[in-house]
Amino acid sequence: MPPRPRLQLSALPTPSSILFSSRPAPAVACLRWQVRNYAAPQKKPSGNKKSRGGRTHFKPTDLSQIDQFSLLEAMRYIQAFEVGHDPVATKYELHVKLRTQKSGPTVKSRIRLPKPVKTDLRICVIAEGKQAEAAKAAGASLVGTQEVFEKIQNGEIDFDKCICHEGSFAALIKARLGPILGPKGLMPSQKLGTVVLDVAKAMKELTGASEYRERMGVIRVPIGQIAFTEQELAKNIKAFMEQLKKEFGAMSFRADKSINEVVLSSTRSPGFSLSGEFMPVAET
Repeated sequence: MPPRPRLQLSALPTPSSILFSSRPAPAVACLRWQVRNYAAPQKKPSGNKKSRGGRTHFKPTDLSQIDQFSLLEAMRYIQAFEVGHDPVATKYELHVKLRTQKSGPTVKSRIRLPKPVKTDLRICVIAEGKQAEAAKAAGASLVGTQEVFEKIQNGEIDFDKCICHEGSFAALIKARLGPILGPKGLMPSQKLGTVVLDVAKAMKELTGASEYRERMGVIRVPIGQIAFTEQELAKNIKAFMEQLKKEFGAMSFRADKSINEVVLSSTRSPGFSLSGEFMPVAET
């Protein structure tokens, strides 16, 4: 049996050799300073500054600090931006900024304006039998049930609006298309009047109506064509504002919702804040 190797004590450093070693000592003091500096408490923000996220309402526009225009002035400026473009295809758009809570109820509806803003809508109708035939005769771009569901599930959404006959609504729910159509604002619902008994009548009403919804405290709606006269556009704006006020009053939870500012714009123009006057004060 070979002898076991012995531990060579002479190879180990002695206390004296450690004490008088020529190696530099580790920077303990520096390390302590770094740790102490890292662990130092952060300064608290001054009490005068408002914490972010503390505002419960959307910030209103101070109308005294901006230029406002009569309807005629705004139309003239906007028409100058749209010179050379199709006055029928180009639309006026109204932006209504609200005084409202961030977490309050929102507005979503549609209106049939005195002078309709014609648009080439592609309408999908979920129906069978005679209602499907009536939808095709009325010009629907896509009609059916199961074949329509399959196209939607495959991502083929080649339409702008969707109407469902009441007799096919159960099949629509069973197909579970809400997560696909809902975020796009295309899911038929009884509340929005897109689950109907007469699909042809609903299509006629839908093509002549303008839809709008509130997002981030602002309601946007196409309000007219550049080809409209001043009187036609004024009637549309008046009808829309009156409907908005009625909707605010009829809301089940009235969350201090009122109109702050009304802005008129178009496809290529900036927005012009309206003063509420029809023509400039100098011309009245």
